[in-house]
Amino acid sequence: VTAASVLAEKTTNFFETYKSGKMKRSQLEQFLDVAMQSSSMVLGNLNRAAELIQSFKQVAVDQSSEAQRSFPLKAYLEEILIPLRPRLKRTKHTVEIYGDEALTLNTYPGVLSQIVTNLVINSLTHAFPSEQSGCIRFDFQQDGDRITLKYSDNGQGIEPQHLSHIFEPFYTTKRGQGGSGLGLHLVYNLVTQKLQGTIDCYSRVHEGTTFIIKLPESL
Repeated sequence: VTAASVLAEKTTNFFETYKSGKMKRSQLEQFLDVAMQSSSMVLGNLNRAAELIQSFKQVAVDQSSEAQRSFPLKAYLEEILIPLRPRLKRTKHTVEIYGDEALTLNTYPGVLSQIVTNLVINSLTHAFPSEQSGCIRFDFQQDGDRITLKYSDNGQGIEPQHLSHIFEPFYTTKRGQGGSGLGLHLVYNLVTQKLQGTIDCYSRVHEGTTFIIKLPESL
């Protein structure tokens, strides 16, 4: 938008100067230089917007479909995060993804999208007090015929008396504050039943929380 605005303003000024009959060669060259730079920026922004829209459409299709397919895990994790960007931008948190870009997973992408989305929302709701900056991190690797996906945040952690109950339905420490107690219960069921995997949670107060998910490389 800024590049387009600059180009529009410079074009208006250019025509005013041209009509006045006082156009100089240096002014023409300056306008052409600005026009080329602005056009390049606009085109780049449009291409990035198109890529984002395509990624968003793919995630939306996956979430509404029960189809199984093979996909590169790292690229798909990045796509899942696109719809969450507006919410993440309202925070000071960073999101990092580490793993082999070539590693592929043959499973239900829509189910994985629900799992990742719920984990991120859980961190945003519970892990970080207001105004605190934190880090959400994904690490994945292949272990034989299984894929290990580690999701972690460096938030305030979970107290021991709550840790053993987090996958239970309707169990929440944020009753009346936006917590339904169903997010992690849904995650557990999707991992263990739909994706035939396992999920474990490790946490210490003030040291963050880690979820370790192990999935078959191919269902």
